[in-house]
Amino acid sequence: MKCVGPTFSEEALQGLKDDYAFTPVLDEVATVLALYGSPTRLKIATLLEATEEMCVCDIAAVLDLSVSAVSQHLGKMRAMRLVKFRRDAQTLYYAMTDHSLNGMVLAALKETRAGVE
Repeated sequence: MKCVGPTFSEEALQGLKDDYAFTPVLDEVATVLALYGSPTRLKIATLLEATEEMCVCDIAAVLDLSVSAVSQHLGKMRAMRLVKFRRDAQTLYYAMTDHSLNGMVLAALKETRAGVE
């Protein structure tokens, strides 16, 4: 299909172009959704949501992954403030944060799961 040309005025197009030149909120949402594009990170998120807090080695045992692999995933999630941790001696315990995108993603997962069951 061929485009017939701009249907918006030059001023309207420039206004939209200006509006979309700097979009930090959209950029953050895209980054978080890309992070949650990993099935492993989605599993970690739902696991932490269900248990409220877990240490890295327990997450690794449940998901049958190496501690190193889980730590790498958690590091990416922590960089976006999706998870938080507390240290008890040598052990790190992770939990979900109250980041609004966590709520959105986890609610969508619950809704999807309910529709499938």
